[in-house]
Amino acid sequence: MREIKIFIIVAFIIGVMYYGVEPLAHHAMHPDTAPSDYQFKDLDKFGKINVDLGDVQAGKELFADNCVSCHTLNSQLETVFNERNPKSIQPAGNDGGVVPPDLSNAGLIFDPNFLAHFIKDPVRASLLDSKFQVSCDGLDDGSMSACEASNEGKETYPMNAFNGILNDDEISSIVAYLRYIAPKELSDKEVFIESCNRCHSAVYDKNQYDSKFYAAHNASVASLIAKVEKYGEESFMNNLGEDEASFLNLLLAHAKSKEKNSLTEAQIDEQNDNINNKTIEDYGLVPLLRDSLYESTFNKHGLQAMTSSDMIKSYLGNNPPDLSMMIRAKGAHELSEFINNPQRVPLIEIQQAIINKLVKDKREEDKAALSSDLSDEQRNNEYEKIDLRGAEYYHISLPANTTKSSWQSDNDYTNMAKEMGVMPFGKSMPRVGLTQKAEEQVVNYLQTIGDSKKEERDSLGLWIIAFFALLSLIAYMWKSKIWRDLH
Repeated sequence: MREIKIFIIVAFIIGVMYYGVEPLAHHAMHPDTAPSDYQFKDLDKFGKINVDLGDVQAGKELFADNCVSCHTLNSQLETVFNERNPKSIQPAGNDGGVVPPDLSNAGLIFDPNFLAHFIKDPVRASLLDSKFQVSCDGLDDGSMSACEASNEGKETYPMNAFNGILNDDEISSIVAYLRYIAPKELSDKEVFIESCNRCHSAVYDKNQYDSKFYAAHNASVASLIAKVEKYGEESFMNNLGEDEASFLNLLLAHAKSKEKNSLTEAQIDEQNDNINNKTIEDYGLVPLLRDSLYESTFNKHGLQAMTSSDMIKSYLGNNPPDLSMMIRAKGAHELSEFINNPQRVPLIEIQQAIINKLVKDKREEDKAALSSDLSDEQRNNEYEKIDLRGAEYYHISLPANTTKSSWQSDNDYTNMAKEMGVMPFGKSMPRVGLTQKAEEQVVNYLQTIGDSKKEERDSLGLWIIAFFALLSLIAYMWKSKIWRDLH
């Protein structure tokens, strides 16, 4: 009986710590923030764009007219979409920037609403207005003046905003085209490369997991190789299905991209047109298929960022971290929230910024009301006294949240803080606008390279608990048998 009492006491103490102290500590270290928003509803206040009404053919023409100077579409065989050197930085020089991404897969991994607003104004969409100038086109006179004033002293974003250049219907058509040409699915590693690898490295990925990431792709290629060997190249090419033809075109595009990646920037300038005009016959059908197989060839350098750290630091103000162990540092849940919105600021900090602004305004009023007859010394003394006055002195509390959007909680004062010009800054990383599925794939990829034994460890935990439970039972039975005659 005494053992049971001891167990109850220990269980009670552990329960208090686990369900009382631990959540309190977690809340202190991780204060409440706005929930993840995978519809990016905050962008609708800049004009709702109906991305479902875009015209694919018009979007293709608009992309060719407005986007190919910076971006490529490796998956498309038309040379107009691949004329740009994929290794040149935009912008060049010391202005900072990143390698402009190929947009073949953008329609799959990025939310269409975010993508449309990013085309319209990349600074507002990526939440980098604390550092870069936003577009002021289309605003009324009052809003225009406020917008221009807020832009003073800020840098120009590497990508220009198409607000005022393209209307919403044209932007939605470009998004429709990108969604149309996007593949149906990508592996976790491909999603990471598309969405994160231009800035971030993952040196723990030395290709040791490629067989897992690219299993479906390799199976498709192996199936095609078997058909070619069985029927011959000519018969195979004459009887291609629509899906097989599309897949072969994709492999051809990848082969061209792979060839360009093996060259220097100067070599690409010389050979770009020649590579773009190559066909399946130039590469050879079977070699093309075999070369597209992903192998787990050990790479001692790991997965390196596509853009140099110096350029990114100049662009964002800091060197992006290597993400190999980020899954262990933050955990899957916190990492998901961060990816959805790196500018996420604790709600209590936003509220405090508003109160501080109201207090500051009151202090300025008190200072302005001081008598002009005061000497400089007296005035400075009064200023010091006024600067010590806080919210309690002025009886200032948080005002009613009258500016919140319908989808925001009552505690989310983001809109009011922005209107007052006191919104605290988040991280320097831009919001990337991934869909929820793409975000989960990025987290899964980081889980694989940073904590590949997690599933085994979790499953082993149940066996360990069962082992100790059995051991406790045996120990109790043994103790009862030994001490039975002594009590």
